[in-house]
Amino acid sequence: MTGKYDNLPDVQCSTPDIQIPIKQVGVENVHVPFLLELKEGGFYQLQAKVSMRTDLVSSIKGISMSRLLVTLQPYLDLPLKHKLIYNILLDLRNNIDSSESYLKFEFDFPLMKKSPLSDHQFPIYYKCKFEGQLFDDFQFKFFQGVTIQYASYCPCSAELCRDLEKKSLKGFPHNQRSFADILVECSPDTTVWLEDIILSVEDKLKTLPYPIVKRLDEQEIARVAANNPMFVEDAVRKISDCLEHMDGIVDWIVKCTHQESIHTSEAIAVNWCGRSLDGTRYL
Repeated sequence: MTGKYDNLPDVQCSTPDIQIPIKQVGVENVHVPFLLELKEGGFYQLQAKVSMRTDLVSSIKGISMSRLLVTLQPYLDLPLKHKLIYNILLDLRNNIDSSESYLKFEFDFPLMKKSPLSDHQFPIYYKCKFEGQLFDDFQFKFFQGVTIQYASYCPCSAELCRDLEKKSLKGFPHNQRSFADILVECSPDTTVWLEDIILSVEDKLKTLPYPIVKRLDEQEIARVAANNPMFVEDAVRKISDCLEHMDGIVDWIVKCTHQESIHTSEAIAVNWCGRSLDGTRYL
């Protein structure tokens, strides 16, 4: 818009009373539609909550928050992946005149889940996120996150039930609703698909939930659970081993939470890799 609006005052460009640089300033909880490319081809039209931030030098009072969204606007019709996020961050850096920029997309990603034995299929929505950060030396880091639900059949409870059987008594082992929160750093030169992360981890865990469960499915779920009891420590080790052997993953962190059914607290285990781009472990 031009003309009479050209010379409006802009207090954001004034000098602040306290001249201290700010590491990150921006917006969050911005709801946007976006396209997500699928591994098998095609796209999903999804909705995301977006966070956008840049740094701010000590001599400027504030940034133009609207300019953040204006920068994002042209990219909403393009398939979102790490290369696109890099381009958005680069534009943020140029448009805001900053040294560093940060971007996060949080969204629900649907995958079709087939019941163990019956032919029923229904989507499960996984909480996912893409995060990117561009540093002042133009180093780019890209992260993908996903929360995976599973069931944990307690080994201690199972062993105690077997002890009861030896005494001609009966008991039922308890099962717990469990969640794995996974965050991986991906190589900027490699495509790591969300589908591969989810399916590889689920293949390790074995004991999974399903949207539709008929009686034959429930019996099969119980059979699989009996053959795969695990503490929270077992679960985090299984997932760690899975992520450690996936191509394109530079670094990772995982937190497993078992929502106890006979305790008032939750059991958790956290593990991470700690590895630099050249493959050297630093933790």
